[in-house]
Amino acid sequence: MTLSTARMDETVAFYGDILGMRPGYRPPLESNGVKVDGAWLYAEGGDYPMLHIINRKPEEGATGAFNHFALRGTGLLAFLDHLRARAIEFKAAPVADTADSQVHFFDPNGVKVEMIFAERVDPSLLT
Repeated sequence: MTLSTARMDETVAFYGDILGMRPGYRPPLESNGVKVDGAWLYAEGGDYPMLHIINRKPEEGATGAFNHFALRGTGLLAFLDHLRARAIEFKAAPVADTADSQVHFFDPNGVKVEMIFAERVDPSLLT
C-alpha cells in the first residue's frame, strides 16, 4: 500500500504553502516495471527540482541514517510568523559560533525540515 492521492496532494500543498515550492516536470519513473508516483518540487522561479517526493510506504527499503534535510532561507522573522499563522510547531535557535539561526519543523509525513537563515535576532523573538 502507498500513500493515498490525498496524502500526496497534502504533502505537495504543504511545501507549496510553507516553502513556496511548486510541482514541475517529472519524468515517468518506474521501479521493477511498476510506475512510481510522486512529484518534483521546484523553488519559485527555479528550473531545477529541489525536492523529490515519491509515493511509497515508509517501511519499504532503508534510507540510511537520514534524519532531516536543510535549506537556506531569507526573512527569518517573517518565516516564523508564517509558521505561527498556520499553527506549525517549530523550534528556532541561533547556531553557535555563526551569524545564523535555524528553524526545525516537521512536514505532514513526519520528515524534519531545517531552515537556516543568515540572520541573528534577539532569542526572545524565536519562540
